[in-house]
Amino acid sequence: MYHAPVTAGYHQSVWAKIGRTINPLILRYAPFLNTPVSAIQKWWSR
Repeated sequence: MYHAPVTAGYHQSVWAKIGRTINPLILRYAPFLNTPVSAIQKWWSR
């Protein structure tokens, strides 16, 4: 499991920026990838 308390906020903000950038592209060009990507992000940031 991935837990880094010191940098957790930093990682969450980085993932949020990545998500805001990539999610529209995924929804536009590859909607079938949306479910696995969101599942990975949920697992990573829990």
